Amino acid sequence: MGALLDPFGIGDAREREESWRYSRNALRALEQLDLGPADSSAALPGELIERFDWPETRAARLVFVNGFCAESHSRVDGRIQVEHEGARSVIRLAGARRLHLVFASTPGAAAVRWQREINIEVAQHGELIEHHVGSAGPDVLGSLDCRVNLAPGADFDLAVLTDLPDSVSLYRRASASIERAATLRSTAALFGGRMQRHDLGVSLGGAGARYTARGAFALRARQHVDVHLDVRHAARDTVSDVLWRGVADQRARGILHGAITVAAGADGADARLQTKNLLLSPHAEIDAQPVLEIYADDVKASHGATVGQLDERALFYLRSRGVALADARALLIGGFCREAFAGLADVGLTARLDAALARRLPGSGGAAP
Repeated sequence: MGALLDPFGIGDAREREESWRYSRNALRALEQLDLGPADSSAALPGELIERFDWPETRAARLVFVNGFCAESHSRVDGRIQVEHEGARSVIRLAGARRLHLVFASTPGAAAVRWQREINIEVAQHGELIEHHVGSAGPDVLGSLDCRVNLAPGADFDLAVLTDLPDSVSLYRRASASIERAATLRSTAALFGGRMQRHDLGVSLGGAGARYTARGAFALRARQHVDVHLDVRHAARDTVSDVLWRGVADQRARGILHGAITVAAGADGADARLQTKNLLLSPHAEIDAQPVLEIYADDVKASHGATVGQLDERALFYLRSRGVALADARALLIGGFCREAFAGLADVGLTARLDAALARRLPGSGGAAP
């Protein structure tokens, strides 16, 4: 499982093996594929372009097709500096400009894979939307290594939307370094895909650093999402607030491993982690694993995880008011997931995430084109 387990060659082999414990079957299925290199010059079909061609982001958009930068679909101004070197890109956000970063996976005649590394430097303020889309066809496996560095006092919003067909798999490994008095707010909406693995390591390395994370996944069929969060408080008076929602239907499987560590000397830390999950089928599965390790004094910390089913009383109430069963279920599930998007300041982005969620709700009949 070496190359697929860790395409970037990072980490201890035994620890990697353990961290993939709940996804081994999905990984073995991918290993059966004879993955060749993705086409660097693949053309984007019109229907795929329509899915990321948002009018509000046309002035600041960077598009990668199968891991390669597509200059004809990209446009950035002087406030965003971009440098490409082989499979690595460096992005520097010097102002409050929002950047729409698109990764499009297009199939070849047989199964293919692509890989990209992105370094993001935030000096002051910024907003980045990381958007994954794909076309159905033979399997595609994408691997993305994303590293975010926030300078002291910087303020950064990061939103990740994966809206994938079932023939596309994604391994996303991200790390964030938050310096003194800097703030990172992240929102994730994970939909579709044959298998998605999201690893996120956050270091609160400067006094007064803050991290807020919100996320949701909605799965059906045999879709598989595995999320691993590792938040480390390494300085005084740091704050982390993590909230996730998960929904699995049919034979889907979701995993959320959330670990928060308060290191020695990180007094005054305030750490919170909560995940709530819904199982909509007796064949679906969600594994929620909150972990809290504290090695400092004068710390506030809490964690919690629940896995349950729809509230039958709320369902009965809606039915008694004349709401059809399918609509009542969709209302309750949608409201449950949208708690993860409630704090977004960008109203337009909230609407985009809500629309993507609506297409993925049980009974919607929708799927990524």
